Amino acid sequence: MAHIDKKFDQKNVVLIINSIWTPDITFNFPIHKNFDKNKKGQTSKFQFNWLLRWRWLAYSEKEDGAFCRLCVAFSKSEGGINGQKLGALVLNKFDNWKHAIETFTKHDKLNYHIKSVIDTDNFLKMRNNPSISIENQLDTARSKQVNENRINILPIIEVIILCGRQELAIRGHRDFGKINVETMQTTNEGNFRELLRYRARGDLKLKTFLEGPGERNKYISPTSQNAIIDCCNTVILNKIVAKINKAKCFTVLADETADVSGIEQVSLCAKYVDIDELVVREDFLQFVPTNDLTGKGLATLIIENLKAFGIELKYLRGQGYDGAAAMSGQFNGVRSHISQLYPMATYVHCTAHTLNLAVSKSCTIQPIRNCLGTIGKSRDFFVYPKRKNILLQAIEDFNGTINAKTLKRNCATRWIERFHSVHDFIELLECVVDSLDTISSWADGDTSSQANNLKNSILQGEFIISLLVLSKIFAVGLPLSKQFQSVAIDLREAMILANATLSELKTIRSNIDEYFHEIYTKASVLAQELCFSISLPRIARKQKNRDNYSVNTPEEYFKITIFIPYLELFINEIESRFIEHQKTLKGFQNLFRKTSEMTTLEKDEFISLIDFYNDDLADNNKDILVSELKLWRRKILALDKQPTNAMDALVICNNMYPNIYKLLQILATLPVSTASSERSFSSLKRIKTYLRNTMSEKRLNGLAMLSIHRSISVDAKEVLDELSINKRRVDFIL
Repeated sequence: MAHIDKKFDQKNVVLIINSIWTPDITFNFPIHKNFDKNKKGQTSKFQFNWLLRWRWLAYSEKEDGAFCRLCVAFSKSEGGINGQKLGALVLNKFDNWKHAIETFTKHDKLNYHIKSVIDTDNFLKMRNNPSISIENQLDTARSKQVNENRINILPIIEVIILCGRQELAIRGHRDFGKINVETMQTTNEGNFRELLRYRARGDLKLKTFLEGPGERNKYISPTSQNAIIDCCNTVILNKIVAKINKAKCFTVLADETADVSGIEQVSLCAKYVDIDELVVREDFLQFVPTNDLTGKGLATLIIENLKAFGIELKYLRGQGYDGAAAMSGQFNGVRSHISQLYPMATYVHCTAHTLNLAVSKSCTIQPIRNCLGTIGKSRDFFVYPKRKNILLQAIEDFNGTINAKTLKRNCATRWIERFHSVHDFIELLECVVDSLDTISSWADGDTSSQANNLKNSILQGEFIISLLVLSKIFAVGLPLSKQFQSVAIDLREAMILANATLSELKTIRSNIDEYFHEIYTKASVLAQELCFSISLPRIARKQKNRDNYSVNTPEEYFKITIFIPYLELFINEIESRFIEHQKTLKGFQNLFRKTSEMTTLEKDEFISLIDFYNDDLADNNKDILVSELKLWRRKILALDKQPTNAMDALVICNNMYPNIYKLLQILATLPVSTASSERSFSSLKRIKTYLRNTMSEKRLNGLAMLSIHRSISVDAKEVLDELSINKRRVDFIL
């Protein structure tokens, strides 16, 4: 019997109790020779009838000694008086056969032996009836109580999930104490307690629980709310992390903003390919507060938090940030510090930010800048209620159809906002001029003076033409801006759209006379409706503050001074700012060529690509990889409709092209924009408001995850299981 001083699992316990070796009646037990004080020898040996008398007794042929099989299986290493260490029959063999009967009789009455007998009996009963544990045999009511506890708390969890999904403030002015379901409340107890009270009116079991004896252990206090919200956060985050790790390729997206309480919040998102559904996802992970906005500090924050979430950073293949120096700095930015640790994490400047920078730079042309400034001042002027009512009255009295009802803010960082600002201003132009004309006659000197100055600025040929030029060019770039913010777009498709937009702008430049004549004609009609005419500015011999071209017509003058400079600067900005994106994409372009043969340049680009991602590929042999690429190109060449982006190609690709599949997955994962991080800031503003500005970080993240990830199902039972991991006053698991 070789079971000395060991802990046994259930399988070995069963072997010790039921299947241990027992000697046959004819077994020849070894003879022991004992010597007394006079050195006279006596012989003794183990007797077979002892096994029949003491059923717990076992004989070990290997050890040549006796053991108590029950105490070996269930006793601890200490027992007896004052916890003395156990010895013979348990931890050590017993072979003093001369005193065997005396020792066996005494052992039969020891407390730890009696306990081992009881434990053996309970163990065998449980094994014959597995549905009843020993703990539940001792307390048959426990199982029933646990089920009742779970039933009672599930509605509470469901109400919290509902409030989180709908972005409802949970707490109120007085949200503590017992809930009286039928009592009319005179104070605001918050949405959570009111929804719970409303539900309890139709749920007798919940009503009984809420109104039952005791105020504690109801799980409706703010502390319990925070615990449940944190569990919701954990459940959702774990589901996202599991998908990211399964993809084995992801990109980190990060952006930063200050919340309503002045805390700098870094929004962390991850872009990856969902392997199960073959779709690209950009999932928000968490808000992380920070005081260190240096490149090194932010890089450390990103790395440490991704590790804390459970994401395997060895699969980090991309970084997506805006163009701020702390994020994109080549030597001391976040991209630099992370690239030193993870060299394959390619940085891609957010394309939406890149496009907006091109727009901002091109709008430095003086007439364009003045036009946008006038639009912004007009919007600010009509913010005040009295002035705004004049504008609304003018819109109501207008004979034509107007969709816009107010002027929009000319945002400096968002292309789409700029387009809508210009578009709505053109639509409301006549109403704005009429309103300014009315206000300019008020007795209030400051207000009437501002209105008159704005009206004079608007009723200028330069302003009207600049306004229509902006509308024309913004309309060309609007689809590109919207597509850049899409989750499904990849870098190749983004560059195709950027090149298409660039080609359209170059077409306008090539046919500048035709396009500007159309703009000038509209401007002339609009000027006529506003009761003024577009004229040629005064030409002087020496002009410092504006362009001084010697031309014969206003159309020619404004074409040279506004349209051509603005259009050319815009084209140059787009070409120069997207060069880095084209370089990043260079090797991946070979996956979409329309010919099966490869040029030397294409082969070199592809070899550079596979050298960079060598650790991700199944094969290291370059000849095999080049051959696989050729076969892949033949496959897509034979298709009726060739794939235009990485995800379309990924759906077509199969196990025959494992390395191409991985490269396509990496391409689909590379960042295009940080729009997901920007969208999370919108949720942040709705959740952490002026009246909820002391919210803890855990509560904020839990509510943000419930709000943002509506497509991820969160079952109340999952949350309860997560809540039960830590010890609670109330049992929720058996």
